[in-house]
Amino acid sequence: MALATGPRNFAPRVLTDQASCRVQDVVFNGLLRKGERGEFLPDLAEEMTSEEARVWRFRLRRGVTFHDGRPFTSKDVAFTFRSLMDPAFVSSKKEPLRAVESIETPGPFEVVFRLREPNASFPVQLLLGILPDGTTADAARTGPIGTGPYRFVEYRSDDRVVFSRWDGAFGEKALIPALIYRIVPDATTRALELLRGSVHLSINNLPPDLLPRLAASPRLAVTVRPGANYAYLAFNLRDAVLGKLEVRRALALAIDRDALVHGLWRDTVETTETLLPPGHWARLEDLPPLRRDVAEARRLLDAAGYPDPGNGRPRLTLTWKTSTDETSLLQATAVADQWREAGVETRIQSNDFPVFYQDIVKGNFRLYSLRWQGIVDPDHYRDVFHSASVPPKGWNRGFFSDRLVDTWIEQARATADRPARKELYAKIQRRIAEEIPYVSLYFAKTVAVHDAALTGVDTINPTGDFTFLPRVGRK
Repeated sequence: MALATGPRNFAPRVLTDQASCRVQDVVFNGLLRKGERGEFLPDLAEEMTSEEARVWRFRLRRGVTFHDGRPFTSKDVAFTFRSLMDPAFVSSKKEPLRAVESIETPGPFEVVFRLREPNASFPVQLLLGILPDGTTADAARTGPIGTGPYRFVEYRSDDRVVFSRWDGAFGEKALIPALIYRIVPDATTRALELLRGSVHLSINNLPPDLLPRLAASPRLAVTVRPGANYAYLAFNLRDAVLGKLEVRRALALAIDRDALVHGLWRDTVETTETLLPPGHWARLEDLPPLRRDVAEARRLLDAAGYPDPGNGRPRLTLTWKTSTDETSLLQATAVADQWREAGVETRIQSNDFPVFYQDIVKGNFRLYSLRWQGIVDPDHYRDVFHSASVPPKGWNRGFFSDRLVDTWIEQARATADRPARKELYAKIQRRIAEEIPYVSLYFAKTVAVHDAALTGVDTINPTGDFTFLPRVGRK
């Protein structure tokens, strides 16, 4: 397996970067796991029941053991979550667990979470990998022990992470006895390693323009599956210009998303009008598409007070912040060229990702583009659009505020009735499409380039998780 970066941490309670999450995917199990339509399926929990979305009861699997031979029980679940909730424990994953009033273990295979208020989206917190009771922070960070299909063997910094098959895993056993994550930062080098056969699988980390050459190799295959990684353009609504709906709509109408899909992204993405992925149970499918209309974009800019000054001068000049990632820069450049036809000039500012990201978190931007990775639960709307979720309490970085959206988000979280939740999220999606705090660009498909002899690659989840790897074998 080729990774672009190495993991920063092996501890499920603190990890946030993608490479570290890919370690969790194969070493740990949660109480629940992700389904393909945004649902939650049994993992270490055999059964889940809820009492009005406030009390969540779980019956655990019996006969499960950790990689060091210790039996798995409810004590391990209680320890994992209680230690994370400890005031002295530092983690960005703590905030959602403040809603937990108590964790009870009536028996060795029963766990009950009692919440302070109803929360129909609480199960998303239960994807967290479960640690053995008493695991220290140092042990979790350097030598992860889980119940998953692969056992951690070693990490050679900036080179590789090595795993071996755990034959004591419950359910289906991994087909391949040894698994290695190779850390290859350069995309061209990853492609060459695939062609040479020194790397056998690479997922979502190759530029689209390299795919035709790789697909032409008789030793390789390209598998494309639906994806749940959402790309968007975000506006700072406190900005005097971008705070005007006419301007935001004009910019959205001036973008030719079809050109991005077919040209820049080589059909490895698909346009969307909502941040919920295709096939998701709460996705609204009948939102009118934002099709390019430069004439209407110009009319809206006129109405907003930005007429054409003539002599080729721009109506507006905006600053777009992005990272130094090559495809992100190409995307910003392509959109800037399209906006120029509507009379909008764009200055692109790019920085290394840590610097760029800090600017976004601080609200130091006019507009920026990013992706949300692997969206599962529709309560994501609370994190990014509720007026109370501005940083550091959430990810509403553009300072969007709408009383109706706030009310619907709160109602959707408080009810366990899925049809009622679906209707509320439909209202939210319509309202967001009208107000345009984001321009929805596309969902990236899951693209796997792999040794043609590998089987099971087509079972990858749309979220792009590596939990499918135990099902990968050889012809």
